[in-house]
Amino acid sequence: MLARETAFESDCLKAFTPPIRVIPPKKWRRGVIFASPHSGNVYPKGFTARSSLSLQSLRRNEDAYIAELFAPAVICGAPLLAAQFPRCFVDVNRAPNELPLDWAPEAGTPTPRAAAGLGVIPTMLSESLAIYKKPLSYRAARARLTALYHPYHDALQDLITQAGLRFGSALLIDCHSMPGFAPMGSRRPDIILGDRFGVSCYPETITRVELAFRRQGYNVTRNYPYAGGYVTQHYGKPRAGIEALQIEINRDLYLNPVTLKKKRSYAALAENLKTVISDIIEGQPMADLLAAE
Repeated sequence: MLARETAFESDCLKAFTPPIRVIPPKKWRRGVIFASPHSGNVYPKGFTARSSLSLQSLRRNEDAYIAELFAPAVICGAPLLAAQFPRCFVDVNRAPNELPLDWAPEAGTPTPRAAAGLGVIPTMLSESLAIYKKPLSYRAARARLTALYHPYHDALQDLITQAGLRFGSALLIDCHSMPGFAPMGSRRPDIILGDRFGVSCYPETITRVELAFRRQGYNVTRNYPYAGGYVTQHYGKPRAGIEALQIEINRDLYLNPVTLKKKRSYAALAENLKTVISDIIEGQPMADLLAAE
């Protein structure tokens, strides 16, 4: 049984070659970095065969087209980091020790998310849908962390370090999408910005990004229900010259939730995002301004 699972995991991991994409700009400007941790859309047959859910169901957990929508960042002068693997396979917006207790007893009490199956190696979708027909082993979980999770964070840390060396500061824009409607049926805002309730970036930075979206006609709110996950919390250290800001885009703006195909309105959103991205990059990071005082 263990040998069979090892072979399954090996075949799945081979499908993610490379596991990440780092697309550098011709000329990097301002120390801004864009990252898309949840837009990976490669689903190995071995994975879907072992899942109790359809591919369509698994894909509803995906930040579809987000890496594509933020690709103009490269032309505007910022690198783009994108995971190739889906978040339901490995979620890089979780801490590496967010594993259920029966997988990693040495980690102590699991976080509520990990206990609910929504940790770094998800076993559930939306706390009610089991991803796998049979439980995965701890060995399989660790193999995924080694092959996929750590390369993503190593690449992200390298970009942040490079930005610090070249520009004196870094601004990480963590790019996501969200379901168009809340569980009770109300439509969510067009854009939700998350700064961990004022912790992960300077107030002037989130205000500047909010205004950039508002100028394009979008309604914008902050931190509820998405304040930023592990990436924003872990990397956002403004006093150390590293700001992090999460952007959630309402999928109702551009995606058919049933077919997962682009709506006609996708083109307008993509065009508006080019302007927003340029505004973010052209705006001088607050860490630079404070250092100059």
